[in-house]
Amino acid sequence: MKKKGIIVLLCLFLLSALLITAACSSETVSTPTPTISAQTTYPVVVTDLLGRSVQISQLPTRIVTTQPTATETLYKVGGTAVGRDSSSKYPAAVLDLPTVGSAYNINTEAIAGLNPDLIIIEALTQQSAISSLEKLGVPIIAVRATSVADIDQSLTLVGKVVDRSAAAAQAVADINDRIATAQGNTTGGKSVLILISDAQRNVYAAKPESYPGTVAALLKLVNPATGLPDSGPYPGFTLFTAEQALTSNPDVVFTISPAPAPAPRLSTVLPQTPGFSQMNAVKAGRVVELDPVLFLQAQGPRIADAVEEMLRLMNEVAS
Repeated sequence: MKKKGIIVLLCLFLLSALLITAACSSETVSTPTPTISAQTTYPVVVTDLLGRSVQISQLPTRIVTTQPTATETLYKVGGTAVGRDSSSKYPAAVLDLPTVGSAYNINTEAIAGLNPDLIIIEALTQQSAISSLEKLGVPIIAVRATSVADIDQSLTLVGKVVDRSAAAAQAVADINDRIATAQGNTTGGKSVLILISDAQRNVYAAKPESYPGTVAALLKLVNPATGLPDSGPYPGFTLFTAEQALTSNPDVVFTISPAPAPAPRLSTVLPQTPGFSQMNAVKAGRVVELDPVLFLQAQGPRIADAVEEMLRLMNEVAS
């Protein structure tokens, strides 16, 4: 009887092991995991989004970010900062951090006072600040978000630097999966003009090279500003005149109004603006305000949010 009992127990054990193995195999097939880089070994030399080789001697624990793209990239991979620029307001946890000036006016003394061991900047808008920041004797890495590839590389870079490569790989996979899903739900072919205005009421259109233009391109939307020269204060935008507005015929006009209320929204101004008021989309009421934070200020890991939001608005307005 004892032998028989032992045999039964062994059979049950083997059956359980087989079931567990089968379940794990099934899960692996149905839910593929992203490629995860090895754990970071310090010192490590990385190449940032400006092509600079930067040595990180040890795991950074006191990080200062100087622009929203840098801040959101760091927090997306699970890192934290001890200081941030005044424009960085996402995620909510950063609101309690001391500020080190604005993204366009970095306060190096405030940064030095936080005793950082790493500074993360944005490549396009803050490259000129590197020489002054280097005097602090702290490693500096630059991130960028002009394309999905840039965002992927920035997340991977920061993930490696702060020893969060697994989280970075997962973030990259999630972003690309969400964008691919949105692309699968759009027919494309519609045309969209994305406009912004400056303090002098000049109107600029987003080219495909701009951040909001990149979002539109991901959804296969036709952009009337394609091929026009850069001009004005916004990178990737071009001055768009009343004459150009008259000859363009977008299905939808998106507007971005960076200035907070009570400043007027550009969407409410266009119907009274010569040239723009004659556009079919404007006359038909197919003019929609975009969130300036999501589509202009928060360039980076929230690009999937922007793609999904633009798709939702296109389906509502142009269907």
